Amino acid sequence: MFEESYRTLFFSKPARLSCRNNNLIIIQDKEISIPLKDIENIIIDTPQVVFSSSLLSILAQYKIMLFSCDASHMPNGIFLPYLPHYRASKILGIQLNLTQRIKAVLWQRIIKAKIANQISLLDKNPIAKKLELFYKNVKMADLDNDEAKAAMLYFPAIFGKGFMRKDFCVINSALNYGYAIVRSVVARNLVASGFLPAIGIFHKNQFNPFNLADDLMEPYRVFVDSRVLGMDLGNENSFRLEHRIYLANILQAKIITTNNKSYSLSRAISRSVQSFARAISGDLDALELPIFGENSNGREIYESVSDV
Repeated sequence: MFEESYRTLFFSKPARLSCRNNNLIIIQDKEISIPLKDIENIIIDTPQVVFSSSLLSILAQYKIMLFSCDASHMPNGIFLPYLPHYRASKILGIQLNLTQRIKAVLWQRIIKAKIANQISLLDKNPIAKKLELFYKNVKMADLDNDEAKAAMLYFPAIFGKGFMRKDFCVINSALNYGYAIVRSVVARNLVASGFLPAIGIFHKNQFNPFNLADDLMEPYRVFVDSRVLGMDLGNENSFRLEHRIYLANILQAKIITTNNKSYSLSRAISRSVQSFARAISGDLDALELPIFGENSNGREIYESVSDV
């Protein structure tokens, strides 16, 4: 689906963008030319980047996703290429007619994968033993809400006693930033695979256009957590540019999936979405999810994000 592209461009400085001879032309102090086929994502973290609507059309043609950020530098919008899938109507029909049983089984597997990854990140922390109990007891559709129970113990265990996700702090800003990037990549792959992202298997918020993306990203959250944990933000007072670039690098992080092969995070997400299509088509065991471990922790990367 996105086999050639691999680069993420991060814009934090004024620039003028255009296209010439199948290359993205970046004009700043000097002119830079980057082949469009190499670009996977563009993150615009400044209001001083200028481009035309014709460039947006070309980005869509090359399946390049563009993120915009608000005044606080948090991703607040994405430009998703419209990628018609050759079996779009068939995939959509299956998605809309999923039985409650299939949804329940898939959600159980997703949550078990998420909690298993959290346990691996906690490693030898005593809280890991408590999370193991939740992992073993996850029911179909997570009827006992073990995901939320595990989260109440998990976050204070890795970010410090008293930490809460609703707090206004640099750690939560970093988590929200990383989650937003991962969520957008999941949404992009869902659209490319013929899914309607607003129709989830668990998330059902009528005002959320990406319910299904929120479902499938759950096991990937721990890779953001790991990257934020490695940043040691406890004494930081502000969410700075270098933090955002470091987090954007997660798209190139090395991830091992349940087929025991390693990919960049963006490729792993593509694998998960494609396997989800097979799962809802009848092969529930096809679902391919990420495994957190020593060689798959969200920190080791294949290629650095370019700040231009």
